[in-house]
Amino acid sequence: MLLIKRLSDMLSELKRPDVRELKEIMTALDCTPELIAPYVSEPDGLPYGRNVLFRSDVVEAIVVHIPARSETYIHDHGCSAGCALVVEGILLNTIYKADERGEAVYAAQFRVKEGQTLPAPKGQIHQMSNPGARRTVSLHLYSPPLSGAKTYTRSEQYVLDYVI
Repeated sequence: MLLIKRLSDMLSELKRPDVRELKEIMTALDCTPELIAPYVSEPDGLPYGRNVLFRSDVVEAIVVHIPARSETYIHDHGCSAGCALVVEGILLNTIYKADERGEAVYAAQFRVKEGQTLPAPKGQIHQMSNPGARRTVSLHLYSPPLSGAKTYTRSEQYVLDYVI
């Protein structure tokens, strides 16, 4: 209950937070594995667990649990921008760009360790994965609340070799 109270206190008065402000709030929350543990959900219909802890017209807070060696779909966040804090484990964030057919093309990849934040600017296409042997748990803030998110298929590059 303490985490939900902290979220409510910090998020209720927000007007139009940007990624920088969401990161500042995330840092100020002082979220620990013990604090978030009661809100971790097992996957149900998705390859990851998802639990909405707070939602207003302005901002939404979600706990995401990615089991060992699992990943999310390649997705964007619709009209939302956000920030995530890795509370347990390691998160591998893969960034994509949409090609002319609207398929995802690899652009970059980086690891986010426990205690580190991950910005999610509006329009970003990405996939989060857990390369580790233990679960990854993260807390996400989105403004405005998520809506209109889209999933993507990966663009495959084919090379034909002709032997003459």
